[in-house]
Amino acid sequence: MAGTFSNRKKLILLANAIEQNLDYIKNADHLFKEGELRGRKYGMAVHGYLPDAGSTNRGLVATPDKAHQVEVTAWMDNFNTAAEVDLWDTLVNIEDFNKEMVDKRAKKLARDVQKQIIKQNAYRSAQAVVATSVGYDMLSDASAALDELSVTGERVDFQTPTLLAKIGRTGANLFLPSEIQKEIYEDASIGMYANASHVNMPGMPILDTTGMGTSVTISANVVKDASNNIIGVKPISTATAGSGTLFAGLAYKVNGLKVVDEGGVETDQDYVVIVNTERVYDADGNASDVTYIPQIRITASGKGYGNPNAHMSAAAIGSATVGTTVTLSLTPLLTASKHYQVGQVRNVKALSFDAQTFENLPAAKQENVGAGELITLKMQSAPAILNGVEYFRIDMPFVTKIFEPRQSVTTYLLLD
Repeated sequence: MAGTFSNRKKLILLANAIEQNLDYIKNADHLFKEGELRGRKYGMAVHGYLPDAGSTNRGLVATPDKAHQVEVTAWMDNFNTAAEVDLWDTLVNIEDFNKEMVDKRAKKLARDVQKQIIKQNAYRSAQAVVATSVGYDMLSDASAALDELSVTGERVDFQTPTLLAKIGRTGANLFLPSEIQKEIYEDASIGMYANASHVNMPGMPILDTTGMGTSVTISANVVKDASNNIIGVKPISTATAGSGTLFAGLAYKVNGLKVVDEGGVETDQDYVVIVNTERVYDADGNASDVTYIPQIRITASGKGYGNPNAHMSAAAIGSATVGTTVTLSLTPLLTASKHYQVGQVRNVKALSFDAQTFENLPAAKQENVGAGELITLKMQSAPAILNGVEYFRIDMPFVTKIFEPRQSVTTYLLLD
């Protein structure tokens, strides 16, 4: 039995089948390769660092500023599929391993992994586009938002197949009078648009805003220089709702809060605060899901405090400050008790994904197989002789995250 299910060729088939069903992570960046982590004690959390752009000086006099590297945490995760195969299966029941075992299990594992990755990354954006009707405008606005932040590199747009089909039909209606031509061209009319490749992505979330948080605020301490001038705000990672609930996908903005791009340039793009959830682990390895907002680092306009990703005027910060604490009110971009189809336009490399591998279990047969750049599988099997069965499991541990929300735009299409 072990020779049947654990041989290398069939594991490669399984790994390839999984990889072909993971469009969301194709061509992702690799910040935490297993070879760089193996042998080091890091717990369930791994850390990446975002360097700052610093400041520039005009003239001959150089004024050094303090370098700020922002730490971003990602968490290990694992999905597995396991099966029990008895002696009858190996003798008379399994005709085609690919058809009966590999394809279905690979697709199920791939879809579940991808769904979880999407759930934790589709909302990790610093900008959002909200549309009330199907059309090209939503895609154009999302890509243009990245242009405004000078985001370079290959872009990809993930939308549900139903939405892309409707946009394709809309485009075909604009220039093809013949119904036959429309049917021929509508599927191809949106392969590449607004500098982004468009991917049919089943499993993109539908957001129900019933019970959404209102009267939402963010608060932190104000930072001043030696002359008592406001230069920024301490980093913010939480928001508070006066009523309702904050849950993943809710989008808000602060009047006057704009994005600072990755090059340290202040832009006039609204900074959008989007609520996220993430699975984290305590010191004992117990998992829990936490609600948070991607860290906002606000500088007073023209100051460049603390590796900022957002800026607003010192006057606006001062007017919202009581004592040493500034409290900013958030305005919702979405309407309560509605449903929105969620999509995402991002830099391909904004997402980091790295597969990992567990150590071997004692007395079990092992196989580790890598396929392409994405997938490493470990299949482990052990027999129960008296019962005439063999158990095998396939694990897919990984670590993944969008580390820089400024490289992503979340789109919302009103459904009702």
